[in-house]
Amino acid sequence: MDLADRYINSESVKRMLQSDQVALAGKTAILFTKDGGQHNNLHDMQCRWYELSSDESYFRHGDFGRALEKFIAVEKHYADIIEYQFDFHSYCLRKMTPRAYVGKLKFKDWFHSHAYFTK
Repeated sequence: MDLADRYINSESVKRMLQSDQVALAGKTAILFTKDGGQHNNLHDMQCRWYELSSDESYFRHGDFGRALEKFIAVEKHYADIIEYQFDFHSYCLRKMTPRAYVGKLKFKDWFHSHAYFTK
């Protein structure tokens, strides 16, 4: 596997997760993190596609406890994003950037209909 090609490698990780090879997919995915060996980096980077795919694999295997733990972690990512938006309110008003503020308000309307959030 070419470690420089992240697209092909992420696609191979997705296919590994679809075939329920969670351990192998996890080992492969951490090759592309900054520290290159810590599984928590995927969580810290809020890599939702990986987390949701691994959650679904755990769910298919019947490991409901681990799947629920991971699904709650993904939901926490979205709660964190919403919390960060409150800081952006004051920033936009202080810096007088109405275009960015209107874009943020549109994003807020679209946010809860995102495919990863509904999944």
